[in-house]
Amino acid sequence: MTSDTITTLLGLVGVLVLVLAVTSWLVRRGGGWKALWRRLRRETALTVRAFTGPVRTELRYRRGLRLLVRLLRDPTVWADAERATAMAASVRPGVRPYGVLAGPEWMAVLVAADGDALREPPEPWAADETDPRLWWIDRGDLGDDTGDPAAPLLVCVGHDMGHAVLLDLRSGPPTLSLYGPPRAARTTRAVLQALAAQVDARLPEGRVAIAAGVHPRHAGATATATVGQPGIEVAVCADPLERALPSAVRLLSLGVARGRTRLLEIAPDSTLTVHGVPAAARVDVLPLSRAVARTLSALPPCPDRPDDEAPGPQDVVSAADPDLLPDGPGTGPGAGPTPVAEPTGVSATRPVPEPEPVVVPVPAPAAPVESDDDFAEPSTSGAAGVSASSPPAP
Repeated sequence: MTSDTITTLLGLVGVLVLVLAVTSWLVRRGGGWKALWRRLRRETALTVRAFTGPVRTELRYRRGLRLLVRLLRDPTVWADAERATAMAASVRPGVRPYGVLAGPEWMAVLVAADGDALREPPEPWAADETDPRLWWIDRGDLGDDTGDPAAPLLVCVGHDMGHAVLLDLRSGPPTLSLYGPPRAARTTRAVLQALAAQVDARLPEGRVAIAAGVHPRHAGATATATVGQPGIEVAVCADPLERALPSAVRLLSLGVARGRTRLLEIAPDSTLTVHGVPAAARVDVLPLSRAVARTLSALPPCPDRPDDEAPGPQDVVSAADPDLLPDGPGTGPGAGPTPVAEPTGVSATRPVPEPEPVVVPVPAPAAPVESDDDFAEPSTSGAAGVSASSPPAP
C-alpha cells in the first residue's frame, strides 16, 4: 500500500469522524435521538398528508354528496323529522326542540329545556350517552299524527355521523349568524346561499326576501327594505342589521348579528360548529351546496302554521301611507312619490314575475282637476328578492 493511499484513507476517516462528531452535537442540542426520530416521523406524516389531502377531500365530498342527495330527496325523511320534532316537544312542558339529525333508520332531536325538563326522556326515546340534549328515536316508533300545532321550518346545514343535520328556523333566537375566518369566507357565503335557496323553495311565494350582496347574480334589495316588507317570514342579508329586527321575521345573515342569535361557525376545512349544541356534533358542509342544487326541486313544502293567513288589504303598504314604510333612502320628507312596497320573495321553483303596476284607489274629486300632483300615480317596485338558484331577473 502506497503512502498516497494511506493518506487518502486517513483523510476519509478524519472526515467521517468529523461528520459523526457534528451530528452528535446537533442531536444533543436538539434534544437527543428520541426527539429527532419523533420529529422525523411527524414531518414524514405531514408530507404524506399533504400529498394525499386532495384525494381524501374528494372522497369525503363524494360520500357526503351521495348521503345528502339520498336523504334530502326523500320526502319521508322531512316528514319524519317534523314528526320527531313535534313528538319531542310534547314529551313534557319546557322541552324546546331546535334541530334534527335525520338518518335512514334513526332520528336524533336536539333539544333545549328549562329546569329538570331535560331529565331522561320516556320510551321510545333514548338520551345520547355523551350528551342528554340529544334524544334518539327509531323512525318506526314515530307516530302518524302528533296533533302538535307547531310546524317547524327545517333547513339542512350539512351532514354528520351519517345523518343530515336539520335546524329549525322557527325555534330559538330569531337570527341565525354564519361567520368564520377570512380563509373560509367563500364557504360561509355558499352555505348562506344554500340555506336561502331551501327556505325559498319550501315556503310559499312572497315569504322570503333576499337582500343585496347575498348572491352575485341577483341585485336584491337593501337590508332595511328587505326585512320591512309585509308578509315576509325569512329575510336573508349579507351583513348584520344595525337596527332592531321586526317581530315575526327570522333573519339569516353573514357575520355575528346583534341581539339574540344562533351562532354557526365555519372552519377553513369546511366543518361547521353550531354553538350550544352537543359537542359531538361536527357538521360537514363541503357537499351542501351541490346537494341542495340537485334536490331543490324535490324539497317538500313546509307545513303552514295554524295562524298563517294570506295577507289581507290591511297588510299591504300603499304609497298613501309613507309613515308605514321602513326607514331607508328616499323615504324621508321631500323625497317625492314613494313607491309601493311589495314582497321581495320569489319562489325558487317559479320564474321571477314581471313587475305589474299597482293602482292606488283615489276617490273622485268633487270638481274637475286640471293638474294636481297629489293625484299623480306613483311608480311601482319590482320583485327584488330571488332565490340563489333562480335565474337572474331581466
